[in-house]
Formats: sequence, C-alpha cells, structure tokens
Amino acid sequence: MTERNYWQRMRRRQMSRRALLRASGRAGVGAAGLALVGCGDDDDDSQPAVSQSAAQPQQQSTQQQAQQPQSAQQQAQQPQSAEQQAAQADQQEQTVADAEDQQQQQAATTSITRGGTLRFSTPAATHDYFDPHRAVFGPTQFWMGFYMNYLIRWRNKEQGILESDIASLPETPDAETYIFSIDRGAQFWDQYPTEGGRLVTAQDIEINFQRQIDAADSSGAEDSTFLGASAFRKTASMETPDETTFTTRTDGVDATYLGSPVLRPFSWITSPEAIMEFGDRWRDEAGNVELSSGTGPYIPLTYDPDLGIDMTRNDHYWKVGADGQMLPYMDSVHMENLTDPTAVEAAYRSREIDVGGFPLSSLQAEAIGADFPEHPQGQIAFGFTIITGIFNYNPDWPGEDGLGNPYLDRRFCYALHLAVDRYLMIDTVYLGSGKPSGQEHTPWFNQYWAIPEEELLSTPGYRPDRDADIADARAALDASGYDKNRTLKLYAPDIWEQTYQGVLETEKNMYEEALGIPIEFQIEPYTVLLQRWVSKTYPGGGPQWTNPPDDLDPTTSYLQNLTPGGATNNLSYDFQPMTDIANTMRVTLDREERREMAYEAQRILLGTHPDHGVEGLGFAPAVMNGISPALWWPYVQRPDDTLQFAHASHRYDDAWIDVNHPDYPA
Repeated sequence: MTERNYWQRMRRRQMSRRALLRASGRAGVGAAGLALVGCGDDDDDSQPAVSQSAAQPQQQSTQQQAQQPQSAQQQAQQPQSAEQQAAQADQQEQTVADAEDQQQQQAATTSITRGGTLRFSTPAATHDYFDPHRAVFGPTQFWMGFYMNYLIRWRNKEQGILESDIASLPETPDAETYIFSIDRGAQFWDQYPTEGGRLVTAQDIEINFQRQIDAADSSGAEDSTFLGASAFRKTASMETPDETTFTTRTDGVDATYLGSPVLRPFSWITSPEAIMEFGDRWRDEAGNVELSSGTGPYIPLTYDPDLGIDMTRNDHYWKVGADGQMLPYMDSVHMENLTDPTAVEAAYRSREIDVGGFPLSSLQAEAIGADFPEHPQGQIAFGFTIITGIFNYNPDWPGEDGLGNPYLDRRFCYALHLAVDRYLMIDTVYLGSGKPSGQEHTPWFNQYWAIPEEELLSTPGYRPDRDADIADARAALDASGYDKNRTLKLYAPDIWEQTYQGVLETEKNMYEEALGIPIEFQIEPYTVLLQRWVSKTYPGGGPQWTNPPDDLDPTTSYLQNLTPGGATNNLSYDFQPMTDIANTMRVTLDREERREMAYEAQRILLGTHPDHGVEGLGFAPAVMNGISPALWWPYVQRPDDTLQFAHASHRYDDAWIDVNHPDYPA
C-alpha cells in the first residue's frame, strides 16, 4: 500500500460521522441526504435534473449507480431521529467506500488510455478575471475548474455529496469549529512563482482566507471586486497549529458556513507567492491567464477572447485514478470560442469539438442524435437562471436620464416584472425546453427549497394567464405615476443578442405591448454591466443570464445579496422583514425550519406576501431555466458527476480519452 493510499484510507476512518452530520446541516446539505467521500483516488426536480440516454462504459457508471442515495431533497422531507440519521450516513459512507473499491477492481482490468485533448465550445469573451478570488463569471468558473482546487468540494451538488480536495472533510468537535487536514501530497505547480512544485501547507490556506476577508488591493485600500468578502468574514478566527492542520471558527452557530465560504464557487486555493507577486495585476491584466498559480490537474497556457483557452497536463498532480495511475489522464484541454448554436453544431459534427452542449438547442441535439445514435446523450438543468429587471434601488442614483430613479417606487418595478411573458421567453430562447423559475436563488430544479410549482404557477408573472398579468402590470404602472412618454433605457449583454439573434426585438415588443411605454435597449459587454453593477449605477435590464446559485440552500445568497452590507448587494436592496428572515436562517440548523423561512422569503421577493405586498419585491425576479442538452463523442470517457447544473468542471479530473477508438481524430 502506498503512503498516499494509506493517508487517504486513514483520513476516511478518522472522520467523525456525527460531527459531519452536524456540519451537513450547516452546509445546507441535510443530514439525511449527506454522502461522504474521502479525498483522492479520484453541482432538482422530483425526477433527476440529469438524465442520460446512453450508458457510459462500466468502469465509470458502476460507482455512480452504487453510491446514489435518495435525493437530499426527498430524504429531508422524512423526519428521522439523530440515531437514524447517523446510521444512514454510516451506510452511505460504506456504500461509497465499497463503490470505490469496486471501481478500483474494475479499473485493474479496464484499459484507461493516457493522452488526447478534450475540446469544448465556450463563450470565451464572457470573462472577468483570472484572479481566483475576484472572478464571478460562469465561463471563467468552468475553465478554472480544470486547473484549480478547492479546500473541499462538491462531488454531486444535486445529491448533497461532498468530497475532499486539498483537505479532508472537516472534523467538527463543536457547532462553531471546523478542523481540516491538508493532504500531504497536494502541491502547487512546478512553475513560476512556485518552481519546484512545493507542498501546500495550512498556512497557505490561511493566507487565501485572509485575502478574501481583507478584500483590499496592494495599497491596503478596500477593493469591491472581492465579491466573496462577506462570506469569508464569517470566519471569526483561524489557527494553523502545524503544516497540515487548518482550523476555523465562527462567532456562534452559522448554518451557512460550510456551504459558503468553504464550498463557494471561486474559493480556489492559490499560492501566497502569486498573491504577493501578481496582486493587483490579476485585476488590472484581467485577460492574462499566464499569471495563474494553482494546484490543479491542468495548467493554463494561453487565453484569447476571440480564440479560446488552452491548458496542458500538470505532470506533478498528486491525485491517483481508480486504476492506480497518476491523474490527469489527458494531455490537454482546449476551449474553442464558439457562441453561435449553428457553429457549435457544425464543430461537433466535424469533430472539431468533442462535447456538445450550450448553446445547442434540444432540436439540434435531437438531429445530431438521429445521425449519430451511438453518441451518449444527457440533459442538464441549465443553471444560469434568466433574470429580469435588475432594479436599481439606490436612492442616490438619478436614473439613466437624470430625471430620477424610477425603481424607487416598487409598483413601477412590479409592472416591469409582470410585463415579462415567461412562456414567450421559454419558446424564444429555449425552443420550449425550459420551465419558469421564481428566483435565481431557488430555480425550478431546486425542488426542496423553491416554493411548490403549483404555487409558482398561480403567482402573477408566472401564471399562464397573460391577459391577467398585463392588466395587473398596467394598474401597477398607473399607480406608480411613471410618465408614459419617458423612454426607459435598459442594458443587455452583447452575448445575449449574439446567441439568440432577434431576442431583444422580441423583448422590446413584449414590454411596449404590455405597458405602452417606449423601451430602448443598449447592448454592452458583460464587463461594462459588471462595472455599472459594482458602482451601483445599473440602469436596469430585460431578461438575461445570471450566475448559477452558489448553493442549493439559499441562505447564503440571501445574506450576500439581500441584506444591507452583503458583499453582492450592489443594487441597494433593504427590506427589514427579508433581513430578519436571512439572519434567522443563518443561525437555524434545522433544515426544514430554514425551508419554511425560505418560502416566506420567496413570497416577499415576488411581491405576493400577504403582509408586505410589493414593498419587499426583489431586485431581479427570475424568468426561467432551460433544460440543456449534452452529448459527446463515444471516445470521451467522462464521469457521471460532470453532468450537473453548474460548478462541476472540477469533476473532469479523472476523465479520459480513448485514443484507440476508431472515431478519435488522429
């Protein structure tokens, strides 16, 4: 037995199951739905958000089938005693361990080949920073998943399965303490500024946490581009008694701590040397991927927004695959800049890319499947929620035309919210392959936390009765006193129109028909939209994408986005009943109690709460989430856990290419 395997097995044995049960509640996972996975050999509907129509090779599928528990959402609805929960967690942990052993046995007789390049399409220009602590854009997050590591990570967010990454899953000796053990094999890349590939220490993790807590530039001035600051500031203290032990404590019980900051997207671990060497250059040279410093299985080489991004294998990656070989298996990863669905389809058919997904439509996927019936296919709940409004509640902003901020009257916002025809948008954008979502924090596939579908579909704005919505929208607009001759300028991201050509004309007609006011769309890149959002001068927008939820449990999102002082509350939302709910959810460990509070929050944010009306309307009501097709050439051997709604690219670390397959392009 190698030292590495000994370390992995001992760490799994040393975990306190009941301590992890307590941690699971704080992570928003729920004790009854938590499966625990150790570090090393190796993002809901009532039906699975992911379905796969063609079986994967047995080497990959057996572990997934063996370890799938009943969904966390379903199990959490069944009251259980602490003893029952502990016994179930023990059973799930043993199931996972058995599955890993079985996978290793199968891998011994399965010829996993090394080499090859995995190729995707990507909207390469939709990027903000390569800084692992400043970035927020979804495509950037996907790229980083291939070359960065978390402290711990999601194995399957939808099923509530956590696994170790740089560190073990934490010991929690009490409700405020988290003890992480750093993997003795984890090391930074053997390249500047960490030549030699030195080992990761607990002190490195502390520096990463402190940088996000400080949220300051190199001069010490506050830097608002650290959007995870409020999450990390929940860390009351940190200790590093030795090089492999990292301990954090919260100031009181915090049900959100394990979910955020620890499992938050972009909680990547980078080297202190890079923090010192690059610092503000990560912000000021946002497109310079060569400044990256990390630990992941691949190392980024080049980035060009017009061409894409290229990565190469990290030959010093410390994790071991199921067959005993060092990961990663593939030589390189290439992301090709493609945003037009027709171009993506053509590239897939000609094997210029190996994996087909967004922005392919379901009709395109069906046509490809008919021509290539042997290609595996699946469906993924598209995690990037379409939101609308983006109402700016900043009382100091004079409006885009200087005539005053119209969003300060919530009735005006409510009118815009109801003017959006969700079903028209689903047909226009997703060709019918989508469902309405009430909030970006709780999209439709997040069944446990989202208000019941029957309630949502009877809610103004989401009900199928378009005439009733228009009537209510016009009444709210009249009550607000808005000058109907005043042109309303809305911002739209350029890639939105590029991907769905003509969608802005559809939106303009939709608003003008419903409200009878002139609408003007101004198309801008996401970088400009982000700047206006951060500066609290965002002029409002029509339907467009936003990031996937950090966590299925919305507690952290509420705290960050909808309370005064929240790190990403840049639209000045401030409604005391909502603040009270978010703060209470934070200190409530009982998951079902938090769910009931989340229902109350959603009714406030949708303007339907019987006690508050439209006064608590959120700044960005959701429109919908799509159901995105996924398909790939048969030579691509991808783990099942890569088929998740978001934040799952890190699960490609043990994907491989069958370079001997007859379809593989030589």
